[in-house]
Order: sequence, then C-alpha cells, then structure tokens
Amino acid sequence: GRCKYCIVPQAIRALCLKFPRKHSVLMNFLSAMLRDEGGLEYKASIADTIITIIEENPEAKETGLAHLCEFIEDCEHTSLAVRILHLLGKEGPRTKQPSRYIRFIYNRVILENAAVRAAAVAAMAQFGAMCPDLLPNIQVLLARCQMDTDDEVRDRATYYYSILETNDKSLSNHYIVEGLQVSIPGLERALHQYTLSPAETPFDMKSVPLATVPSLAEETAAALKSGAGTEGMLTSISLGGNKSATMSREESYGEKLRAVAELAPLGPLFRSSEPVELTESETEYVVRCVKHSFAEHLVLQFDCLNTLNDQLLENVRVVLEPAEGYQMVKEIPCPKLHYNETGTTYIVLKYPQELGATVATFSAMLNFVVKDCDPSTGLPDSDDGYDDEYILEDVEVTLGDQIQKVSKANFGSAWEEAADYHQLEDTYALSSLFRGGHDVLVRAKLALGDGVTMQLTVRSTDPDIAELVTSAVG
Repeated sequence: GRCKYCIVPQAIRALCLKFPRKHSVLMNFLSAMLRDEGGLEYKASIADTIITIIEENPEAKETGLAHLCEFIEDCEHTSLAVRILHLLGKEGPRTKQPSRYIRFIYNRVILENAAVRAAAVAAMAQFGAMCPDLLPNIQVLLARCQMDTDDEVRDRATYYYSILETNDKSLSNHYIVEGLQVSIPGLERALHQYTLSPAETPFDMKSVPLATVPSLAEETAAALKSGAGTEGMLTSISLGGNKSATMSREESYGEKLRAVAELAPLGPLFRSSEPVELTESETEYVVRCVKHSFAEHLVLQFDCLNTLNDQLLENVRVVLEPAEGYQMVKEIPCPKLHYNETGTTYIVLKYPQELGATVATFSAMLNFVVKDCDPSTGLPDSDDGYDDEYILEDVEVTLGDQIQKVSKANFGSAWEEAADYHQLEDTYALSSLFRGGHDVLVRAKLALGDGVTMQLTVRSTDPDIAELVTSAVG
C-alpha cells in the first residue's frame, strides 16, 4: 500500500511551490526527516521534495545539494543514491564551488555497489566537461575507475575519459552534458522492435519519440491538483518521481496511429497536439481534433461522438477547405457511428514546401449518411439513408504544432556551437526541435526603459525555419 508518511514531504513540496521564499525553513525540516528511520518510498518522497526545491529555487540549490551529499554518505537504497548522484552531476558544476562535491561523489566509487559506482563515474564526467579547472583531477579519477572490477563501471570510465581527453567542447556537450533527448521507455521499445527484425540499416534515433519537457506551470499544476479536501487539508499530491515510466502523449498516440495500416508508412510521429474542440459540448455531434505532426506530413484525427439516440451515422468524414500549399494525401472515414459512441476519422495532408505556408487555417465540415433508427434497439428502420452535414469550427495549424520543446543542460555551449547555423534577429534561452529533426535555438534579451524592448535571436540548421520562428514571435 501507499506509504502513509509520504504525505508529509509531499505537502511540504506543495508549500514550497506556493511559498518559494520559505525554502530555508522547510529545507532544514526535510533534512531532519531524511535522517530519520524509514523505507525507500518515504526517503524517496523526501528526496523528491528537496530536488523540486533545488530545481525551482536557485538560492536553495547549494543548501539542498549539501543535504543530499550528507544523505548519500549513508544511503542504503541503490536507486535513490543513483538518482541523487545524477542530480549532483547535473547541478553541481553550476554552483560557486563545484570542487566541494567531488569528494562525496568519488567516495561512492570506493564504497558502493556497481550500480552506484557507475552513476558516480557519470556524475564526475559532468564536472570534467563543464569545469575546465577540474578536468585534470577528474581525468585522474576516471583513469583509476578504468581498473574497476565491474565492466559497466570500466566501460563508462573509458568512454568518458576518451571524450574528455579530446578537449573537444562540442563532443563533451553532446555526449556527456546533454545526454539523450528521447523518451527512455520509447527507446527501449524501439530497440526491442529493431532486434526482432534485424536489418542492414543502422538504428535511427529519429524513430524514437522525444522526451516531453513539462513547463513550470504544468509541473506546479500537477503537484497541486486535487490537493484540498473539504476542510482545506492537503490530501494528495502527484509526484513526478516516475516520469520516465509513463508514456508521453506522442508515444501513446504513436501506438494507435501505427495500428492504422494507411498511416504506418508515414514514419515516426514527431508531435501531437492537445485535443481541440470543434463543436460546443451540448450539440448533437461532438467533434474534437488532434493534430499529429510527422517529418513531411500532418495527420488530423477527428474524434466524433453521436449524441442522438434515434440516428445511426455511416461514412462519417470531415471535409476540409484545403489551405494553400497543402496537399491532400489520404482520407480515412469512420464506417459507422452508433448512439453515444465515439468514432475516429483521419485526414492525411502533406506539408507545403514553403515553411511560411505551413501555418494555416482550414474550414471544416462534418459529412455523413444518416439512418433513422429505433431508440430502444439502435437498429435502423431501413437500409435507406440520407446525406447530411454539420459545420465545424476552423482547424488552425500553428508553428507550435511543428516544434517540440527539448531541454539543453548547457544552453551556452549549444548556442556557441550553433554559431555557423542560419541566424535571424529582430532587437531567456529556449531550445527545441522542428519536425524532421532540425535544431532550433532562441535567445531573447529584454531591455527595460520607458517601455520594454526585446531582442530575439534565432539560430537553426535551416534558414527558413529561423525565419518562420522569428515571424511567429514578431
């Protein structure tokens, strides 16, 4: 069953999101709880809360990391120690005194089991990649780790040592600092499928869905959702500890789309939008649209609900007024739609060659054949039906439908690497991928005076994408 004590750290997490300036008081309380007796779920819940505070409050970072360093000195839970070491590798190099964390990390190499030792090696490599003054010391430690008794530890140490020895910032950034931007469960599934049908072509990483990067607003909402009971008492908080185990929206939709034979040849799904309502909720027919972006194609999924108990709908499809540049590739109607049932119809479009034309609006109409039926049985009165139609709201395709947010651990290095990319300026740091796998980096500068002036700089591997992103903001 669920650990009843976990509710306390989860409640503190919610308080920290509501009152960020109180982090020092709450952090000390959490640190004391961390030293108490308790099982893995309880300790993980406390660590989750400290990690959240560190990520959301820059001032709390060093205090929180110090508490976690102290905790892993005597942590008996392998999975938790590995997670904390990963965090130290990610956040430690960005603190004022990165060197203070090396001792805690290297102690794990000396004292712990193989899984923790491997995580410690990966954490040390992060310091070597991001802190040039520590690089010689890190290389000495990694060289020692190459003699480890466990092959996973030896392989990691050799891999990281070889990359750091090149002194190539770009190489270190791509293969040590950034890590994979893909969904780990999705990668496991894709690799498993690849091994089932061996091919001469190498495995394509672009076939794996990207890892979703939630916004701060989404994370806060998830943490606080349904938190208050009848007396305002906090009863449950949704923690993000198992983020990697859950399927992303793209993975979930991707499985459904691959099951439709006509859609399978389109390749890996890049991005799926949130459902958009195309009708009022209380109307005879309820239609929602989900926009699926592939490298070259756009699939519009229309989920239709029939709310009339005296009608059976057949050959249900959505007719679009095509926008300029878009090509209609395929239409997959819904054969039958019974009362109170949801059916799906698809439209496949090819994106225009000119990127500016991909942002468009389509007028839409629901077309179907109506057969009157007996409300009690749902059976049609006769085989004869009549054509009917229903006007829907317009379908809008935006730039956001074609871009997927990704996380860049070291945006500064990524920005410098992109110096040779196509750049466009108009007078935060944002990173993303455009469909087809094109990198997009955006830097915005604000100047405060009588008004607010924003200088926006966009770098991309494709000049048209840079122009499209700039025009969307301007």
